[in-house]
Amino acid sequence: MDYVIRELKQNEINLLDTFLYEAIFIPEGVQAPSKDIIEHPDLQIYVADFGKKDDLCYVADFDGKVVGAVWTRIINDY
Repeated sequence: MDYVIRELKQNEINLLDTFLYEAIFIPEGVQAPSKDIIEHPDLQIYVADFGKKDDLCYVADFDGKVVGAVWTRIINDY
């Protein structure tokens, strides 16, 4: 399998919403929440206005398609 790990491009930031939704743990037998759950402020802190000075994201690119992402950001949460 040939893939590339690279930084997220500016025009790919919208993909973080998809990966955020996919990261939600949904126990077996429980109905998945609607995709608009990621609009909740408690979740938006992870992706809103992504691209600030301390934000960092790497993606797995397979044959020109982003198939995975990992990102960090400094937040005042705890």
